[in-house]
Amino acid sequence: MSVAAPAPAAVEPTPVETSPPLELTARALVVGGVIGAVLAAGNVYTGLKISMIDGGSITAALVGFMLFATFTRLARRPYSALENNVTQTVAASAAIMGYAAGVGGPVPAMALMGSNFPGWALCLWGLAIAGAGIVAGTLLRRKLVDVEALPFPTGNATGALIGTIFAARASALRRARFLFGGAVLAAAVTWLRDGRPQLIPQVTALGGAVGGVSLAALTVGMSWSPLLLSTGVMMGLRAATSLALGAAVAWLGLAPWLVRTHVVADASFAACAGWLVWPGLSLLLAGSFLPLILDWRSMVRAASDLGSLVRQRAGGKTDPRRSAPVGGATRLAVPALLLSFAVIAVIGKAVFGFHPAAALAALLVALILAVVSSRATGETDLAPVGQVGTLTQIVFSGFGPILSILAGAVSMGTSTQAAQTLWAFKAGQRVGGSPRAQLMAQLLGALVGGIVVVPVYLVIVKAYGIGTESLPAPSAISWRATAEAVRGGFSSLPAHAAMAGAIGLGLGVALSLAARRPWGSVLPSPAAMGIAMVMPASLSLAALAGAVLAALARRARPSLDQESLTSLAAGGIAGESVMGVIIAILVVTGILK
Repeated sequence: MSVAAPAPAAVEPTPVETSPPLELTARALVVGGVIGAVLAAGNVYTGLKISMIDGGSITAALVGFMLFATFTRLARRPYSALENNVTQTVAASAAIMGYAAGVGGPVPAMALMGSNFPGWALCLWGLAIAGAGIVAGTLLRRKLVDVEALPFPTGNATGALIGTIFAARASALRRARFLFGGAVLAAAVTWLRDGRPQLIPQVTALGGAVGGVSLAALTVGMSWSPLLLSTGVMMGLRAATSLALGAAVAWLGLAPWLVRTHVVADASFAACAGWLVWPGLSLLLAGSFLPLILDWRSMVRAASDLGSLVRQRAGGKTDPRRSAPVGGATRLAVPALLLSFAVIAVIGKAVFGFHPAAALAALLVALILAVVSSRATGETDLAPVGQVGTLTQIVFSGFGPILSILAGAVSMGTSTQAAQTLWAFKAGQRVGGSPRAQLMAQLLGALVGGIVVVPVYLVIVKAYGIGTESLPAPSAISWRATAEAVRGGFSSLPAHAAMAGAIGLGLGVALSLAARRPWGSVLPSPAAMGIAMVMPASLSLAALAGAVLAALARRARPSLDQESLTSLAAGGIAGESVMGVIIAILVVTGILK
């Protein structure tokens, strides 16, 4: 038997740092909550303007890092990568709460149909839906993130960014400066356009006419919107060109014909959009649903996921840093879902007139579709939350237009938070974060976002209106159109709208099938074309201008990488969105007249 000799008494051992890395700290949670509140407010504006939002994870990671890198005296210990992961989780969960609460589409759609509900009810309704989505995402984590290791590209990119910015400080600060520079410039342009003094016009209209209707009346021109320019940078040339093509078909082709044949009363945006939504909605549905149907293998795997969730049991020894929350989450899943259902049922019955049995059915459908949506998100990074909402809306059409919208909102909100939860878990896996800590951060973010988005929505609507040229709300128009179609059938549609919808559907199917070919990447996106049909043409042209400028900038300066441009664009989106909310508050309070 050998025995190790003791160290000489005169030699002191070198102290070793054994304290665990900081992660779920108060400063990480507070900073994430503040960033998330700002992003959530801005996303309400963005969602109502273009029906797209910034998930916020990369923006929050950069802002959190730059804040602590700049103000080093905020704490005695350095801000860690794990804390940064918690910060972005809180912020991103808050940022997408506008979709979870339905204020980007379902709620304004009901308002357009004359149904308005109290803000407290909308807030509690949204929080209950978000809770169900977070539970679904947490239960799916082990299978989709750990076992199958689906890419979840946004989450993977966020985790990679966090690792990179703590290893390459100079590069991170450069990206953060681009983000802040874009935000400041966009905020200044928005103030000079919508605030005081108004030195920048909303739109520079093009001269001339089509079919006897002026291009200005047809909304054809250049919108001076940093948000749309930045969106074009992020979308790229194909998607931005698809927007411009859809706008050309709608506003240079169909709208003049509608005015000339007296199908619509005038060439205003509101009058034409009420008809153009039908071909636009058909294109959007074909471009969104058909790829899911064609990828039937993912649907089969999603059905398998449901079986795994049913068989999942708590207990067993697990790695405390990778699988710790699974047992706890499983034990809490039933109580959490029961609480979500109780809130949805009570609010639904007392405020919306939604029978509890129908509310339970809507939640069950939402959970099933959340599994399908989560797998699609993991494999493609595209969360089909609008599609599952529309599908649920159609399934519940027999309950009437308002209740069908509410059922669709439950599915959309649940799928939204489930996808965001899984993105967060993927980022955490990349940096070695604790899933339990991220679950707490995700819940806090949903609470922060839920409290913010409903009051901001009410203020924005009061200041800008819904379905106006300044705030077109294309998603709300689509939700309302679907509700009206399933209620009254084709006979209730405007003249020629059914034929236009059939043509749009056929074109969307053809483009979606052709997109699977090797040369399909050069064809326009039917979903982008459909969205453009219910937006002013000036917004689509602004997005195209942003994509073209980004391509030219990359060619002129090869050293300008895509990551820096993306950061600049994220700043541009945040800058106009946040300033738009500030201006709305000033208008409603009477400070800005």
